[in-house]
Amino acid sequence: MASFFVSAGVHRGALCLLLGAGLLTGCGPSGRCDGTVGGTLIQGDIDGDSSLTIQPTTFSVNQSAHVRGAWLQLSYGEGALRLLMEIKLPAEQDTTELPLVMTEEEWRQRPPQNGAVSIWKLESPANAPALSGGTITVKLADANNLEGKLNAQFEDGSRLECTYDVRGKNFVPGDDPTYNGPP
Repeated sequence: MASFFVSAGVHRGALCLLLGAGLLTGCGPSGRCDGTVGGTLIQGDIDGDSSLTIQPTTFSVNQSAHVRGAWLQLSYGEGALRLLMEIKLPAEQDTTELPLVMTEEEWRQRPPQNGAVSIWKLESPANAPALSGGTITVKLADANNLEGKLNAQFEDGSRLECTYDVRGKNFVPGDDPTYNGPP
């Protein structure tokens, strides 16, 4: 009878480990990207090294309005696509669509509460064509979670469609109950 209890205990412990591992994998970033950038085919799920940092910033050099700035690093298909963006988050925290490309005049006239993409840097693939248009939707799901989708067009006609759901760290006082002061 003793071996039954040991065996049942071992099985119960193994089951708990498997359930715990399943829960942990659900905590990482999620999303998928499909399309092409130049001649490079991009098809893959979001990589685990995708990250998010939200911190206070000003909307632009010419405007001293304080907004939430989201530094979003997205990686898909085992690094086939690596993208860094700074997004000035809109005041509305529900799903909002932002243009990826704006003229200087459009940028100057944009109210801070509408948000904007201030930095777009495609790290890979190398020698990617210039961005010509598209949108990104953003939703601040909670103080530490940004989700949405990206539709990007490039000068050579190539296109990407990506989704993302990334948790990170929020350094905006009052947004996050776990906030402990500036980094």
